[in-house]
Amino acid sequence: MPTKNASITLTDADGLASFTDAAMLVLYLSREEVESANVASALERLHIIADTRESAMRYRESLVFIVCGYDEDPRELAAIPQVRAFFARLVQEWPHWLWFLARGVGAIGLFMSLLCRVKIHRSPGHYGTEFEDLAELGAVMGDLFERGNAMFYAYGITTEQADASAESAVAELLTA
Repeated sequence: MPTKNASITLTDADGLASFTDAAMLVLYLSREEVESANVASALERLHIIADTRESAMRYRESLVFIVCGYDEDPRELAAIPQVRAFFARLVQEWPHWLWFLARGVGAIGLFMSLLCRVKIHRSPGHYGTEFEDLAELGAVMGDLFERGNAMFYAYGITTEQADASAESAVAELLTA
């Protein structure tokens, strides 16, 4: 059901820092950022949504990301080495993805396909990804959960809240 007062607000990190409403957040990443391996701008925006307990709770499971500039490239993002390298670097600096990524829109599957080895399956009008090594997928997710715990401890996010988020992230991958 659409919200009557829904709106789209384009903002930078400063604008996001002063925003207080619940929202679906879109992290826009340009091809230029990706290919120059410049994670600074993305990190600035990501740090803002995790800089206070209030922000962390407000934006829980509300982040999606868009990588623009590859429309003419026939490969899927998971098959582009520069995109994979960019996300690997970004994840080393900011581990809170599984808390913030939106559910039900494929964000977690896409995100994990950028960090893990995958096979891409194509058929006319469709594509899918298959994780080549489920142990690798588990290890990457485990690392993200473990490193993300620091935010939970700092903000008093309960074990139940953290567990619910982790369970929904895993469930999303299992049902994709």
